[in-house]
Amino acid sequence: MTTRGYIIWRRLDESGTDLCRIMRGDDAWLLSGSATGLRGGAPIHLDYHVACNAGWVTRKVRLLGWDLVIRRDDGGAWTFNGQPARSVTGASDIDLGFTPATNTVAVRRNGLAPGTSIGTTADWLDEADWSLKPLRQIYRRVTNDRFEYASPANGFNATLFMDEVGLVSDYPGLWTAIDRQGEFVGGISG
Repeated sequence: MTTRGYIIWRRLDESGTDLCRIMRGDDAWLLSGSATGLRGGAPIHLDYHVACNAGWVTRKVRLLGWDLVIRRDDGGAWTFNGQPARSVTGASDIDLGFTPATNTVAVRRNGLAPGTSIGTTADWLDEADWSLKPLRQIYRRVTNDRFEYASPANGFNATLFMDEVGLVSDYPGLWTAIDRQGEFVGGISG
């Protein structure tokens, strides 16, 4: 794997940061990061690795320190620590709510042109009980760098500003990029 770049986000609603590297292999992408800060007043530190194939389909997710492994097979079946996760069968992407990194997976996989949208279901790791749940999501690309994101079941809507590689540069009220650097190749330009 070759590191293509990194981004550092600062959390806006609570104290915290997230350092994420984006790496490219011959036929795969990897998002590897470390999120630290406070969540509900308690300190957290989560290291994550999200492995995707060349088309940005999630294949494996590891959360270090929590010893969690999530996998997706070619047929869309998911496992959670080796056990079938039937409630999320067919989900397209992973959604780790503690980092903006996983928005990259959906944005890159779908390759939307400005003015188009897509509804998808993500395999959401709910931090409230550390279980996997299906999460309906809608992405609408407004401009080259702006996406409207919605999670209708949660009544959540946000406008995400993305850089040319598909990493969130601004997630109003939640995250903002404070530094980034790298060789951003194969971006999301529409």
